[in-house]
Amino acid sequence: MATKVKKEKNQVGDILDHKAAVCREFDIAELHSVVAGSGLLRAGSWGFHDGAVIAKNKLYRFSVNGMHHKGYVYISLGWSDTFDIFYTDKKDKIKKVRSMVYIMDLIETLDTDIERISEYTQ
Repeated sequence: MATKVKKEKNQVGDILDHKAAVCREFDIAELHSVVAGSGLLRAGSWGFHDGAVIAKNKLYRFSVNGMHHKGYVYISLGWSDTFDIFYTDKKDKIKKVRSMVYIMDLIETLDTDIERISEYTQ
């Protein structure tokens, strides 16, 4: 008899399960200021808009229109004080997942996945 292997939620190709995407509360206003404020020039190049709290103090979402990704970006804070990033289309179908992203790497990671083209850098 074959044993069933339980498939983890929120993998590429799945529809994002918001409840399964969150771990713990964090200051979403502070995260918004990091993404939209500190990285303003980069966020502007991504077509950043519609920042929203999806799960109270646990899940942040915004829309982008970048070269590499067009759709939603969801960010949650994991138990290890690192961020999980879910890149989805406008119907919440997951296109890419990044886990264990430290705050100091967040803007670089987002920029690389959303917009960065190596020919733009010198």
